[in-house]
Amino acid sequence: MEWIEDLVAIFESESLNEAAGRRHLTQPAFTRRVRSIEDYIGVELIDRSRKPARPATTLVEQETRLRTMAQELRALVLDLRKSERHSRSRVVIGSQHAITTSILPTLIADKFDGLDITIRLRSANRSECTAMLITKEADLIVIFRSVEEISTIPEEYIEEKLISQEKLIPVCSAKVRRAIANGDLPIVAYPSDVFLGKLLETHILPSIQESFRIDARVETALTVAALQLAACDIGVAWVPETMLAQLPTASTVTAVDDLLPSTQIAVTAMRLIGKKSNVEDQVWAAIRDLRQ
Repeated sequence: MEWIEDLVAIFESESLNEAAGRRHLTQPAFTRRVRSIEDYIGVELIDRSRKPARPATTLVEQETRLRTMAQELRALVLDLRKSERHSRSRVVIGSQHAITTSILPTLIADKFDGLDITIRLRSANRSECTAMLITKEADLIVIFRSVEEISTIPEEYIEEKLISQEKLIPVCSAKVRRAIANGDLPIVAYPSDVFLGKLLETHILPSIQESFRIDARVETALTVAALQLAACDIGVAWVPETMLAQLPTASTVTAVDDLLPSTQIAVTAMRLIGKKSNVEDQVWAAIRDLRQ
């Protein structure tokens, strides 16, 4: 279904970059997805000799069929979910990996415990969470946003609630802290096409590039993995402050925000505007009450 939706997005766009935006992905990530489809099928679906690249004749010939399949699959999925949710009162929450492990467990225990519902958690990166919301694979999502983003007006079809604000802080082991004092800065990096990677590139690294010899030792999209890599003396990792607060007291990882910059991030919940079930409204009301 994801593949078919990707191909339909290409028909509805003037370029692969625009199609990537429709699928809430970066252009490099979307290009990799398209190549995966081509590799699996064994057929080139994109004419890359044109600028911008456009659907190849082989793909154009199947446009009507693909659009029909996409509509039928969407309808089937929605009908299946509707039937299942009515029988089990289930709410699907999509969230970024760090939020799934640090914030949602407490939120569910404290705020959702008295509700007669079943919660299904789906953990993914931020762009995938947004895609889940748009395609109605999730009833709501809980994601990190930058301070600049929360100051802007959300899309007219999105309802948004600010849950909390915290810092993205640098952490490392004692061994790496000594290296920092000598001007060396080994880091655990995030890919540039994920939210935290972009945040590092725009809010953190520019302010310290002149002061340290930066060495990106490892790259991972998972904050949980970044934290563990920092504990193993690999380098400095920037992680949400709530993750550090839940570490055991014997942990070798400590914050080094006295030596390196941190930045503010927000935790927000989002859902599509429109008529909701009583169960979805109960969950949203519990989230809304966090800010009252």
